[in-house]
Amino acid sequence: MGGHGIYLPNAQLLADSFASHLDCDVIMPDEFAGQARLDKHQRPFFPPGKEPNTETSDAYPFRKPPWWKGDESAQEFEAWKGRHEPPATDPLIARVVKYIHDTYGQDVKIGGVGYCFGGRYVIRLMGSGVIDVGIINHPSFFTMEEVGKLTKAKRLAIYAAETDDILPPEKRRQTEDVLTKTGATWASTVFSGTTHGFSVRGDMSVKEVRLAKESAFTGAVSWFEAWL
Repeated sequence: MGGHGIYLPNAQLLADSFASHLDCDVIMPDEFAGQARLDKHQRPFFPPGKEPNTETSDAYPFRKPPWWKGDESAQEFEAWKGRHEPPATDPLIARVVKYIHDTYGQDVKIGGVGYCFGGRYVIRLMGSGVIDVGIINHPSFFTMEEVGKLTKAKRLAIYAAETDDILPPEKRRQTEDVLTKTGATWASTVFSGTTHGFSVRGDMSVKEVRLAKESAFTGAVSWFEAWL
């Protein structure tokens, strides 16, 4: 999932939609060990008994942990990001993969879908041979070295925003060039009128954004049905 984490209702609804359309179990790794970012006034949904230790704040319509900041500086963001780089995040995801294999068997088919922050880890899982089929929506902070590990047997679909400082057109095209060189099977779609995050938290009152979100989801379902 993206930087907003697994307790964002939009993310949970997406997981439910994948489970319904693909008739499969969907598992959401907590990539941030409970320290995801939520924008001001976004209300998380916690399962009963899973609420974190919190502090109250009149600025929020809900009780919030102290690391959730509505308006954070670039320095604060970089500090948060630094706490969730691969050395910290890879072991969390590895535990989830182990759980899947322990629960469903070693031969279970696993596909990965990532949004923003999670997109990088779909790429990393594909590059390390854990999964062969992946989908990334407005992915962030991945490297060309990571993309270069996606060989001919890998199938990756990219859904990108027209305006995205984290995945600008130059980086997207470079990604496509690398995938072409490695021989991976790939698809890349850019939706006009969209910005970073449209697949999870876009403004559904804007027709272009709504169509992009829905198209990215149905495209992801079709990608999994074709390759997984």
